[in-house]
Amino acid sequence: MEKFKLFLDSNLKERNTTDKYSFPFRVGYERLSNYEQNSFPFHWHPEVEFTYVTEGCMEYQANDTLYKISAGNAIFTNSNVLHTARTAEPDSDCSYIVFVLNPVIVFGYEDSLIFNRYVNPICTEPELFSKYLSKESYFGRKIISLLLEAADIQNSADDGYELLVAEKLCALWFLLFQELKPHLNKKETGTATDINRIKTAIRFIQSHYNEDISLQDIADSCHISKSECCHLFKRTLRQTPFTYLLNYRIQRSLPLLLNDDKSMTEIAADIGFHGSSYFAETFKKVMSCSPRDYRKAHMK
Repeated sequence: MEKFKLFLDSNLKERNTTDKYSFPFRVGYERLSNYEQNSFPFHWHPEVEFTYVTEGCMEYQANDTLYKISAGNAIFTNSNVLHTARTAEPDSDCSYIVFVLNPVIVFGYEDSLIFNRYVNPICTEPELFSKYLSKESYFGRKIISLLLEAADIQNSADDGYELLVAEKLCALWFLLFQELKPHLNKKETGTATDINRIKTAIRFIQSHYNEDISLQDIADSCHISKSECCHLFKRTLRQTPFTYLLNYRIQRSLPLLLNDDKSMTEIAADIGFHGSSYFAETFKKVMSCSPRDYRKAHMK
């Protein structure tokens, strides 16, 4: 069975999240095992997101901060924040509900009083990129409860459900504002600069992964030195630029392996490897099976 895919543009922005002007609230019931390697890739979107774990445990990374989220707990991820998640243990799984919310449902129209006073300060605060929602705290429990109530109402699709969902989401945003208010109006720090640089570097890798690119090329793309580039990747993504490049090349090989017309040598060349042996060796390290075995299993 084909795994889930996130549809990202060249800037890692997720496409087709919510429809801003019809009904900007989406609820998804997902499992990490539905993704390759039990993990979805780094991406971002202008909507805010809440992720509630229903079973198992996940390691969730928002920008450069890593969280371990067990069943019953959740996380708020702000607008335009890089995020990814993977299972906490290699052989485990994790079920979760993702709530994607465009705050237009709260503020009504841009430059409104609600937008300027309650929404924009949260969505544009560079240091407020995520917030752990613990089931042990009143704030966490209340936010989770409102999300689940909104999802139940939306799933019912009864007449007027949109108004009732909007009511729940406005109450949720009020609680969020009250909780985050002490952290608003801070000046941009080095963390925000790091995230902008890593987005640029990742965009460069994803645009040139099939070429013979070097660490210097990646560093030049975001105007930093090679050593700072390595530190940047380790700080934010917890891996080296070269490891990210190899993993991304392997991700791009997966749809090619489902095409019987291409040989391993051709696929290796298409994704930037010098020879099929190195491709096969790297593939096995990342996917725990050979490219041929992957092809056989998924072609069935």
